[in-house]
Amino acid sequence: MEHGRLFVDSTGVEWEVYDESQWTIAWALDWEYPPQTDNPGLLFDSALGRRRIFPCPTNWQALSDAELAVLLQRARSLT
Repeated sequence: MEHGRLFVDSTGVEWEVYDESQWTIAWALDWEYPPQTDNPGLLFDSALGRRRIFPCPTNWQALSDAELAVLLQRARSLT
């Protein structure tokens, strides 16, 4: 997927992070999850599962890994 970002949490798990508003239908089919167009969120994907938090922070790409980890802790599981 494009427009994503990788970060590693404090336990060493690598997460891919995506802005749901940038999704295409191909991504939605790959995830088997319909993107929320009315209230797009920030999506987290790892070997441990998938999570979503909304709304998506407008500056999420500029957040530090520690700040993303805080959002990850608040995100709800999708799997």
